[in-house]
Amino acid sequence: MKNKLALLSLAGLFAAPTFAEIQINGFANLIGGMTLDDDEAVYGYDSDFTFNPASVFGLQVRGDVSDKLSATAQLVGRGSEDYDASFEWAYMTYALSSNSSISAGRVRLPLFKYSASLDVGYSYHWLTPPDSVYGVLINNMDGVRYDYTNYYGDWEYGFQVFGGRGENGDIDAEKLVGVSFEATRDWFSVRSIYAHTEFTSPNEDLTTLTDAISNFSAVVPTVTSLSNNFLLEEDSTGFFELALAIDKYDWFVGAEYTHINLKDAPIAADDAWFITAGMRFGKFTPHITYEHKESDANDVLEYLDDVPSTISTGDAVTDATWATLYQTFTAIAAAQDEDRSAVTAGLRYDVEPGFAVKGEVTWYTDEVNDANDATLLRVGVNYTF
Repeated sequence: MKNKLALLSLAGLFAAPTFAEIQINGFANLIGGMTLDDDEAVYGYDSDFTFNPASVFGLQVRGDVSDKLSATAQLVGRGSEDYDASFEWAYMTYALSSNSSISAGRVRLPLFKYSASLDVGYSYHWLTPPDSVYGVLINNMDGVRYDYTNYYGDWEYGFQVFGGRGENGDIDAEKLVGVSFEATRDWFSVRSIYAHTEFTSPNEDLTTLTDAISNFSAVVPTVTSLSNNFLLEEDSTGFFELALAIDKYDWFVGAEYTHINLKDAPIAADDAWFITAGMRFGKFTPHITYEHKESDANDVLEYLDDVPSTISTGDAVTDATWATLYQTFTAIAAAQDEDRSAVTAGLRYDVEPGFAVKGEVTWYTDEVNDANDATLLRVGVNYTF
C-alpha cells in the first residue's frame, strides 16, 4: 500500500497540464554478497548470500513548468528498508540565469564528489562508494540550495551554497548550512566543502545514565558539564571534505578525505579517506581502492578529566554507585576508538551503454578489534534507463 500511494503521489505531482515536457529516468543497483566465514559480518553482510544491504531501485521524474521553472522528484526503494518506496528528492528549481539556479524542497546534500549520483551505481566504477568516507547518516536535506557554474580560461568551476535541515529517523541536523566548490580542467578536478549543523540524536539509555550521574551534582559540581557532554542535543558539528581526481580515460586516480567534528558530544572526531585507481581496457575496468577511518577515544575521555573516579561520602552504596557510573562512562568514551581499513579489488564490465556488471572482493581490517576482520565478496549489475 505504501508503494502504491507513493506512485500515485508521484503521478499527481506531474499531472498538471502546464508541464510542457516530462522526463522519466530510472536506475537500479542489484548487488549480492556474502562473507567467507560463518563468524564474519561487515557492511550488513554475513556468510549467507543476500541482496538486501546495497540493492537500490529508483525512479526520477522531472517536469518543466516554464522556461525557467522545473520540478524534480526521486522515488527510491532500498533493499535495506524492505524496498519500501519513498521520496528522497522533491524540489522546485528556478533558473536565475544561464549559469545559476536556486532549488527549494528536499534536495541532495553535496557532501561528496559523487553525492549527486550516489544512488546511481552506473556512474562510478565501484559497486558502492567506500563506506569509510560515504557512510554518513544524512544525505538529503529540506531547504534551499543555490548553484552557480561558469568558466575561467580553461577551467570550469562551480559552487553551491545551501541551508536547511536534515533528518534520518530520530536523528536531526538543524541549522544546516554549507558551501561547496569544484573546479575541472581537462583531466584534473578538485572539490571541497565545509558544512555546519546542530546535531541531535536521542538515546534513552544514555539519558538514563546522565540523569543518574547528575544526581551527584551536590557532591561533584563538575558532573553537570560531564552530563551535558554525553548527550547528543543540538551539538555543534563541522564537516569538511576534499577530493582530487585525475582521469586520463585509459587510467584514473582519485582520492577523497573527510573530517567530522562534534563539539561537546560523546562521539569522537573522525578522519576518513580513500585512494582509488583503475585502468580501462575497452569494456573492462579493473580497479583497486584503499580506504581508512580512525577516531581517537581521547576526544571523549577528556570529558572525564574534571571529575574524580571515586568519591568518599561515607556511604558505601553511594560511593559504589558513583564508581560504577564513572566506569560506565569511561567504557562509552573508550568505545569511540576506531581504526579500520579496507582494500577492495574489483572489475567492471560495460555490457552496453547504461548497463554494467561488476564484481569485487574486500578485505576489511579492524585494528581495534581483530574479531571484526572479514573478507567480503560481492557481485552486481547497475543499469539506467
